[in-house]
Parts: sequence; structure tokens; C-alpha cells
Amino acid sequence: MTSVRLTFLYVAGTTFVLLAAATFIFVNPRSLVRSAIEVGTFSFDGKEEPIESPEMLAKRIPAVYVPAALAIAEKNGAQRSTQDAFQNSSADSIGQTVSIQTVVDPAAAEQAKAFHQKIIDQIVGEEGKRSGFVREAAALRTVLLKQISDGVDQQIADYGKMLDRLDGLLPEAEASLRARQLERGSEPQRATTHAEGDNKASPEFDGRRKEITGYLQLLGALSEDRAQSSHDLTVLRARRDSLAFALLEAQIATRAFKSTRITLAPEVMPQPVGAKRFSLLVIAAVASILIAFGALAFLHSFVVKNS
Repeated sequence: MTSVRLTFLYVAGTTFVLLAAATFIFVNPRSLVRSAIEVGTFSFDGKEEPIESPEMLAKRIPAVYVPAALAIAEKNGAQRSTQDAFQNSSADSIGQTVSIQTVVDPAAAEQAKAFHQKIIDQIVGEEGKRSGFVREAAALRTVLLKQISDGVDQQIADYGKMLDRLDGLLPEAEASLRARQLERGSEPQRATTHAEGDNKASPEFDGRRKEITGYLQLLGALSEDRAQSSHDLTVLRARRDSLAFALLEAQIATRAFKSTRITLAPEVMPQPVGAKRFSLLVIAAVASILIAFGALAFLHSFVVKNS
């Protein structure tokens, strides 16, 4: 019985030592390096819009920015294992924030931070160019809207002057018409019979009638012009109001830019990642006991078979 116990302890102890040694040799804690940026925004149609979609930026980081930064790391003499870790960097987006993660050996943590900084510099540089382009477009839109608004203001002033002239001409035309009508009414009614037997109005009477007809046509034309001008002025004033609102929005948009900024500088997270040695040692202890039981069962069956 004593020999069985010694055998069990020997097999279990030896197995545990070997597994523990393998754990400490081959399983090393890994460091997580993280960084984060907030994508810049601009105002459009009263809403805040990102300069670039954070989801698209997160997809472009491993596809575009990581290879460029990796080439620089390779020139700087980074080890192959470190380059492989850099190659496996990932990016996620949460709202306007995009985070970058890289799991590396603790000895390469500083290199990973420099690697992240290269990626961030590329992103901030390109986002700055996009922001500058959008800012210039907003400023140009403001200038164009101001020019159009000034032109509409001038049209409104011109129509105002035209209406003032029409307001002065209409009373004059009406007064002249009334005077001609009074003159026509004061003429004696004559019914003359000419030798030829034709009943014709005198040339003077006919001239008065044509003159009154002309004034009536003039009044109609002036009234029509005034009505059309009033309608056009109303339309222009409505357009001026809409242009004023659009100009205000454009001016706000010009000043409402937020540049892409770093919200988390490249930093090594305090907690290591990967498999923990303590958990592996517990697994090694359980495995050692199971192996010892298996070894005893094998020895017992071997002895029984040969006895």
C-alpha cells in the first residue's frame, strides 16, 4: 500500500513539475496597448455629421493605416514576432470614437505605443485635410449665399421704387380720366341730321371718347403691373427670408467644426491579457492527479496480467 502511495505521489509530482515548468517557460503574460480618437464633425442641415464615418474608419485602420505603420516599424528594426503582433492589431468604433488595440510581448510595449502613434498621426493628418476641404466649402457657400442675398435685397429695393412710381401714376391717371369724363358729360347733347342722312358724332366728341378709352386702358395696364409687381415683391421677400435662414445656418456651420482629436494617447493597460499562469497551474495540478491515477491503473492491470 505504501508503495502505491509513493508511486502515485511520484507520478503526480513529476507530472505537475513538468507541466508547471512548461507553463512558466512557454506561457508569458501579454500586454494590451490601446489608443482612441474622436472623429471630427461639422454641421449640415442643422445636424452634426462626422467628417468620416467612424465605422468605415475602423475598417480602414487594419486595411490601410496598419500596413503603412508596419512598414515604418520594420525599417526601425522591429522583431518578426513584434511585427506579427502589430499585423494583428484591431479597431472598433463606438459612437464618434474609434479605438485601436494591439496585444504584444511586454518587452515590445514601447514599440507598440510608437506604432499606435504612427497610425494616429496618419489618421489625424488625413482627417485634417478632409476637415479643411469641408471648411472651405462651407465658407464658399456662405459667400455665395451672401452674394445672392445681396442681389435679392437689391431686387426688392428696385421693386419698391417701381411700386412707388406706380402708386404715383395711378392717382394721376385716375384724375385725368375723371376730368375727361366730366368734360364729356358737360358737352351739350346734339342730334344733328346731315344732308347726306348719316348720323355721325362730331370729330371732337369722337376724340374725347378715344382719349377716355386710352386712359381706361392705361389704368388697366398700370393696375395689372402693380398687382404683378406686388406679387413679385412678395415672392422676393419670401426668398430673402429663406436665404437669410440658409445664410445663418452656413455661418453656424463654418464655426461649428470639431477637429479629429486624440481621446486616449497610446497606453499600456495595467492588466495583462492572455492565459493566466495561476489558472494553468490549477489545470496542471488536476491533470497531474488524473495522470497519476491512470498510471496506477495501468501498473495494476500490468501486474495482474503477468501474475
